[in-house]
Amino acid sequence: MTALADMTDIVVRKDQVRVAEAEATAALDRVVGQPAVPARARLRFGPGRTCEQLARVLDEAIVRAQEAGLDTDVLVLSGATAVAAEDIVRVRRKAHGVADWISSKTSDVTIVLRPRGVVASRSVPVEAPAPAAEPRPRDDRPETGAELAVREALYDVIDPDLGVNVVDLGFVRRVRLDDAGVATITMTLTSAACPLTDVMEIQVKHEMDAIDTEFRVEWEWLPTWKPADITDDGREQLRAIGFSAF
Repeated sequence: MTALADMTDIVVRKDQVRVAEAEATAALDRVVGQPAVPARARLRFGPGRTCEQLARVLDEAIVRAQEAGLDTDVLVLSGATAVAAEDIVRVRRKAHGVADWISSKTSDVTIVLRPRGVVASRSVPVEAPAPAAEPRPRDDRPETGAELAVREALYDVIDPDLGVNVVDLGFVRRVRLDDAGVATITMTLTSAACPLTDVMEIQVKHEMDAIDTEFRVEWEWLPTWKPADITDDGREQLRAIGFSAF
């Protein structure tokens, strides 16, 4: 999340809020122009349809306003946008050890708070989030023998949530060795919001130390990972531990 303040405005943006764009836009339309504290209460408690996820974003904006020395009683929610963002894919555990994938819609949400006396005097520009960067050109040449050896070592890196190695899960996109023998391992995860990047890099380091190879991990989020990226062996392993989505 980023937050910026000029002389009067508090502008807060939070990425990948777990609410669909249409739902978020409809909820924000009901409260834009209202005082900030009552707007938060309406998002949280009604009347009408509520949206706790947006109420939490407004919570953060109100706290920012307080930290900036603004009187929250006179603040108005003067502008807001919601733009569809990348879905978050995660595991859904069911009864008897069965599991499958669940995909959650998300939105990048921007809201603007402004003191009441300023709102009527000028419009509030609310910038939509910048478009996602285009994926870099793919290096699709076959991996060399040394690169395949690095990939082979990565079969021992296990996703702690799924219990399957990162290669068969489709998380390892490319392995490239430079002239000095340093491996660049291009990886992804189920979502850019996944908190496991540090855990994965620690496991990768352990395996690269075992084969005496220097490395760096480059995280690549576009194109987004899909369950279709899982290998046939990976699907068999997931079925064996209770996944039903294959």
